[in-house]
Amino acid sequence: DDESVDLFGGKVPKKSDKSSSSDENLDDISADRNISTGGLLAECASHRSDGKLVAIGTEGGAVKICDAHSRATLRTFRSSNKQGGGGDRKSVRAAAWLRDGKRVVAGGDDAIVRVWNISGGIGNDNANGSGAGGADVTLRGHGDKVTSVKIVSFRKDDLPKSKKASKKRSYGNVTDPSTLDDSFDSPTWSQLVVSGSYDHTIRVWDIETPKGEDKCVSIMDHGDPVQALLVLPPIEKSYSGLDTNRSKSKKASKLDNLPLLVSAGGTTLKIWNPFNGSCLGTFPTKHAKTITSLCLLHIPYDESEDDDNESNRRKRHIITGGLDGLLRIHSATNDDIAKGSLPYLHGMQIAHPISALALSPNMARLAIGTTTGIVMVHQRRRLASAIAAAAARKEQEEGRREPRHGTYSYFQRGAHEKSHDPDDYLLLHQKKQRLAEYDVFLRKFRYGDALDAVLAKRQPLAVIAVIEELGKRRGLTIALSNRDEETLDSILSFTIRFIDNPQYTSHLIGVAHILCDIYGSLRGQSAVVDELFAKLKEKVTNECSVQRMLLRLLGQIDYVMTTAEILNAEEQKRR
Repeated sequence: DDESVDLFGGKVPKKSDKSSSSDENLDDISADRNISTGGLLAECASHRSDGKLVAIGTEGGAVKICDAHSRATLRTFRSSNKQGGGGDRKSVRAAAWLRDGKRVVAGGDDAIVRVWNISGGIGNDNANGSGAGGADVTLRGHGDKVTSVKIVSFRKDDLPKSKKASKKRSYGNVTDPSTLDDSFDSPTWSQLVVSGSYDHTIRVWDIETPKGEDKCVSIMDHGDPVQALLVLPPIEKSYSGLDTNRSKSKKASKLDNLPLLVSAGGTTLKIWNPFNGSCLGTFPTKHAKTITSLCLLHIPYDESEDDDNESNRRKRHIITGGLDGLLRIHSATNDDIAKGSLPYLHGMQIAHPISALALSPNMARLAIGTTTGIVMVHQRRRLASAIAAAAARKEQEEGRREPRHGTYSYFQRGAHEKSHDPDDYLLLHQKKQRLAEYDVFLRKFRYGDALDAVLAKRQPLAVIAVIEELGKRRGLTIALSNRDEETLDSILSFTIRFIDNPQYTSHLIGVAHILCDIYGSLRGQSAVVDELFAKLKEKVTNECSVQRMLLRLLGQIDYVMTTAEILNAEEQKRR
C-alpha cells in the first residue's frame, strides 16, 4: 500500500529512505523551565485556560498556584487532613480550574473535594474542615481517596419563576440566543464538579447550591476503583440566531446537546449522563491491566468526506493508556454511543507502564507519561493532501528558478534524476551480514570462548553446529580443556540433557569421551563436577539398558517373523 495509518488515524504515504523525518519525530526533549514545590512530590498539575497559571497538587496536602512564565509561587493552599495521630498530611491527587479562572478544585487522599478561591481566603482550611478558614466549598461524601476531578461546563436557561423556590437548579437549553454571553464569568454558563474515587463511585457536585442544601447532584457506581475521568463536551452549535449546517442536519443525535462523562476503572470504560446519573453504556477494552489515563482527541474536519452530520464529520476519539503499556484509540461519536458501542480503531505498545496522557490544543502532539519517569511525545503526521500540496508548490518553485552558479544547489542539480538508458547497469549495495558472537570467536580461533558463547544462547542446534565445526578443525579438545567448575558445568549439563537425543547422540558421545579423558583424573576435587559426572554415567547406563531391551525385543520380533515366513512357505509347498 502507498498509504499507512498513523497514531491519530490520518492516512499518510509511506516514507522513502531519503525522506527527512525531522518534522515527524521529537527527540531530546528537555524542560524549558522548572517550578519548585519546596521539596514535596508533585502529584498532579492543571493549567488555567489562558496558560498563565498552573495549579500543582503535592504530597503534603498543599495546592500551589504558580506563574507559568516567572515560575513564582503566588498562593499556597493547605488542608488540615491529619489522620490517625501520625500528623502526616495526605497527598492531593487531582486538581482542576473552574471556568471563571478564579477558583481551583482539588481532591486527594483525605476523600474530600475542596474549592479554593485564588483571590481570597488565608490559604489554610480550618481544623473541622468546614471551609470557613480557607476553602470556599468543602465537599464530603467519598469513602476513599479521590483520584480525578473534572469540570462539566454547559449553558443554562434562565430560571423560570415557578422554579425559583425549588431546591435543585434547572439545567435546560437556551431559548433566547440574544441573551447569551460566551465570557468565562457569564451568568449564562453553569458548571458542575465531578469527582472519582477509589470507593468505586463518581459524584457530581453543584457548588452553586445555597449553603445548607445537599450539593451532590448524582452518585454513579463504576464497579471498580475509578482511575480517571474524561468530559465529552456537547457538539458545538451556533448561538447567534443564524442558521448553520448543524441546524439543518437531519441526522442529529439526541446526545449532541448533552455533555457526557467517561469513567475508567479496571479495564472497563463507562459513559454517563452527569445530570441524572444514568449509565449510557459499559464498554470493555483491550487492556490487560488497569487503565490509568484518558484523553480526548478531535480529528479535524476532512472536506473529502460528504456527511451532513457534523458529529461524524468532526471525529471524536477516546485515547486510553494503561499499566500494560498499551495505548488504545476508540471511536466515541454520539452515534456510536447511542448504538451502545465504542469501536476500537487502533493503538500502539509502549515499553513502559503509562501513567498520564495529554494532547496539545491543536491535536498535533500527544505527550505520554510513564511510571519510570520517561515522557514521550508523538507528533501527528501531515495529511496526504497537505504533503501533495507542499510537493506541488516545491516543484513549481523549482521550475521557475534556476539555481545560481557556484551554489550547492547548482552543484547538486540533476542528482535525483532517474536514468532511462537501457544500457545502464544497476549495482546493488549488499549489506554486510553481521556475524554471531560465537562465529566471531571462531574466526579468531578462540575455540573455548566460542563454545561458551553458543552455550549461553541455549540453542541446541547452534551448539551442535559449533561442536561439529570444532571437530572439523580438530579444536574440540582445545575448547574442552582448561575449564573451571563454572564453565565445565554448562557443557556437562548440555551433554547430560541431550546425549540420549538421537539427533545429537553421535556428536555428544565424542564430547563425553573427551571430557572423561581430560577430567577423569580430577575426581573428588569438586562435589559439583563429581555430581555431574555421576548424572552423566547414570544417563548413559539407562540409555544402554534401554537399547539392550530394544535389541532383545527386535530379536524376538525377527524370530516371530522368520517362523511365520517358514510356516507360510511350507503350507504353500503342501498345496
